[in-house]
Order: sequence, then structure tokens, then C-alpha cells
Amino acid sequence: MTNQRDIARLAKTSLKTVSRVINRDPLVNEATRQRIQKIIDETGYVPNEAARMMRSQRSNIVGFLSEDVATTSSSIDLVRGAQDVAHAFGRQMMLFNIQRGDTSETEALAQLARFRAEACILATSFHREVTLPRTDMMTVLLNCYDAGGTVATVLPDDRQLGHDLTTEILRRGYRRPLFLNLAPELAGARLRAEGFLAAGQAMGLDLAGRIRTASAGPDRDYTYFVDQILAEALQDAARPDVLICGQDLMALPVYFALARMGIEVGRDIAVTSFDNLYPLAQLMQPGLTSMDLPYYQMGRVAMQQALSENDSPIRQLVQGQLAERASLPERVTA
Repeated sequence: MTNQRDIARLAKTSLKTVSRVINRDPLVNEATRQRIQKIIDETGYVPNEAARMMRSQRSNIVGFLSEDVATTSSSIDLVRGAQDVAHAFGRQMMLFNIQRGDTSETEALAQLARFRAEACILATSFHREVTLPRTDMMTVLLNCYDAGGTVATVLPDDRQLGHDLTTEILRRGYRRPLFLNLAPELAGARLRAEGFLAAGQAMGLDLAGRIRTASAGPDRDYTYFVDQILAEALQDAARPDVLICGQDLMALPVYFALARMGIEVGRDIAVTSFDNLYPLAQLMQPGLTSMDLPYYQMGRVAMQQALSENDSPIRQLVQGQLAERASLPERVTA
């Protein structure tokens, strides 16, 4: 089995230099680092993490407790973002898919304690309030928050997302938006509605009567809700010129309903949404213009907070960007 002495002999360098490369010391000469890393890769050398932990008195481990995130395609970027930062800083991320309050959470926390994890990230698949996990580890909440605001928290800036999307719609000349929002029990839905109203107010428009809300969580079948709302709204003399969907999974039945009515998206009416869900938004015809939720960047920020030595809890809001496609052209003639 290859060890660090073997690596040093093959690289014709000191054991200390090999150790510095393995521990990602940024002061190592780049050419030297690449030469040693090439030998490490070729020999298949794997550092003894237990021995390293005993020498440094640090585990270099951060736990990632995922409540459905690891199995949710729309937010798996939370995991990717956190993992990329952990790797860049020479840390190990232990990922656990859990259900809050049952044995999966208890066992994950116990295992992290046995490995002397330095911090723990708790991530949820949608923006909501949670109770804190029972642990003494430094904790970062990702895509969720605690009522007391006592721990580091990373959230999407949902109010700004709603404001930015509505501002862009109004800039393109639309004046009769209809917002098919998610259930008001969802924090993100409430904040996006606030942004929607604020953007209208800034343009001199009262949009208070132009919000319709679904009655359940983020993963329901929206077909009945969409059919009911559109049957009413599209009969109105002042029918909407653009539909804003609370998420891409709602936009799909909107497309179907409009097609049944003989209404063409992008020509007769515009449609936009939130999530930029891959590959759904790209494959819809026409392609769906959707506000990209910043999951990857949120994961990065959460891991950076977990590795930070700042003891003061920080609440960070991360902004997203609009993914442009053909469903939201410049002003459509109704």
C-alpha cells in the first residue's frame, strides 16, 4: 500500500511538501503541487483520515442533512454547491437523506457526532420554517429558517425574485398580469406575492386583485386549479396578457389548458414561471421563460458559512436570474 513516504520518494521531494499538497496548502508552488498530485493520482494513494484527524484535532467533516433535497431534481443543486466548496477547502461532506423527527435524523446526528463533525447543514426542498436539529454542532439552515433567527441561514430572496420578474414583465409592455401563485402557507409564495405587488405599485399599477392562489403544497397536481382559474379569467373582457405561474410544474398544465382553448403561448398570451426546472422548462414548446432559483449558489454560501469561524449568525438572501425563452416575448397583441 502506497504511503506518503513513497510519494515523496517518487516525487524526489520532502515528506513535508507531500503533506502540504495533500492538505491543500495554498502556498505550495503550483508546478510542485501538480507533479505530486499526478503521482498521488497514478498510485491511487488515499490519505488516512483517522490519523490526520488525531494529529490535527480536527475532523474536516461537515454534515449535510437533506430533507428530500437529495431526491428532488429541482433542488439537488443545493448539494452540488455545498460539495464543491467543501472539496475546494479540503473538507469532507457527509450527506444524509432524512425525514425530520424520525430515526433517520437521530441516527445521522449520532453518526456525525461520532466522527466529530465540525458543522452541520440542514437543507429542505422548499423555503419554509423548521425547528432546529438537536445538536451541539455549529448549524447552518439552507432553504429554511427558524423562527428565533438564532442560527446562520441561507435563503432564496423570494421577494426580490417576484419583484424582478414582475418588473421585467411590465418593462416589456404587459399590463394585465395574472399571478397563479402557490399556497400562501409557503413562505416563498407569500414573499413573491409581496414582490409582485411592490413592482406593480412602482409602475403605478394596483395588482392586488390579480393574484390567484392554489390550495396545497408545492408538489400537487395543479390541473384542476389551472382549469378552474383559466376558464374564468379568459372569459373576462380584460383577460390577462401574461400568466405568471408559481412554479414550472404549474406552467405545464397551463400550457395544456391553453392549447385545448386554441390559445397559443407566446403569440396570443405570454407565460412565465419560477424554478427553471431542468429539462422541463427547456423542452416545453415554446420554451418556458422562468426565474432560475439560485440553488447552486445557495449551497455554496451555506458551506462557506459552515466553514466560517464567525460566531454571529448571518442571514443571507441569494438572488436568482431570469432564464429567457420564447414564452415571454416583447408585448403580445391580445
